[in-house]
Amino acid sequence: MFDQFPEPGRSQLAAAFDEGRTRPEWCFVEGQARLAFWAPFAGSEPVIIWQFDPGPDPAAAAELLRRSLRTMGLSKMIHDIALKPGLDPVVDRAVEHEALTLAGFAMEVERLMLEWVAGSDIPPDPGRLTYHPARRMDRAEVIDILVRISEGSLDYDTRIEVATAGAEREARWMYDDLISRKAKPDWFVIGYLGDSPVGLVAPDDHSIAYIGVVPEHRGHGYVNDLLARGTRTLAEAGLQRIVAATDVANVPTADAFLRAGYSEVGRLFRYYWRAS
Repeated sequence: MFDQFPEPGRSQLAAAFDEGRTRPEWCFVEGQARLAFWAPFAGSEPVIIWQFDPGPDPAAAAELLRRSLRTMGLSKMIHDIALKPGLDPVVDRAVEHEALTLAGFAMEVERLMLEWVAGSDIPPDPGRLTYHPARRMDRAEVIDILVRISEGSLDYDTRIEVATAGAEREARWMYDDLISRKAKPDWFVIGYLGDSPVGLVAPDDHSIAYIGVVPEHRGHGYVNDLLARGTRTLAEAGLQRIVAATDVANVPTADAFLRAGYSEVGRLFRYYWRAS
């Protein structure tokens, strides 16, 4: 089935298969339309439509979407359209947008795509926090911190998952996702003020995958400390480019990235489908 996808998609699918993130039976083709589902880590259910090429006919692509969702027996799904600043999926990806809409998807959140490039200043570490590698900590302790970070979160996905699945389940899934990232063992860290956990930052091999502060420590700028730690970790590992994303509405986090030397390079429009 991977052979029915042109390059570079074919090679990307093969690499994702080797990592347990996709399977041939998660790939679907209908005429000129094709798509593949993707999971964030081995053993996870697919969470996003990946490698979606709608072809020229939105109705045919919508039917492919509906058929694939039925075949997979899924109850929810995400699809992202990434665009340069100033572009709009309704106009600039019209066939894809119409296909998604016809299949029952709705665009619910807009995200900033951010980038730090080598040669930019590395944000200084204020020195207020000490850091413990999350992989060396008890799993339950890290999950408890993730639960606390989800309280009052401004992140749309987190709020939706907490409201529908519960904070504990969302935190367990997030833990499995972050631990499975392509990162060196000591990169994913919990920041402490004395003996009190403040928050965490989880870099992977190319991005800041997740960052958050627990409610009792919000309002003191600790997101800057955590982001400085994550950015420095990847910069000192030799990365020429670090990417990140956050909701447009999550102003405190977006501002922290801009202060840390990241720049906006695009917008990501996130579409959601849920079984009725």
